[in-house]
Amino acid sequence: MPIPADLTDPADDPIERAHLEEQLAPWRERYPRVRVETVLTHDGAAAALVDAAKHAALTIVGSHGHGTLAAALLGSTVLQLLHHADCPVMVVR
Repeated sequence: MPIPADLTDPADDPIERAHLEEQLAPWRERYPRVRVETVLTHDGAAAALVDAAKHAALTIVGSHGHGTLAAALLGSTVLQLLHHADCPVMVVR
């Protein structure tokens, strides 16, 4: 199921939540002891992650790692999280 380009309409939230749960189902089954909380938000990625970090012991985010020079340059979402998170942040490739 393709992800719609415009996710700003709250009327689409039930459809998006169902899609998210469908994508997570195999992982929940494979790792039943891992606690997963789904959050559907209309905030930007950085704002949502910074808000979630308020209640976390550690926040782990991925980096594209497109090469030596690009790996040294982090994306704006990761930079916002590094500067504003209330917990340690781990950036992994």
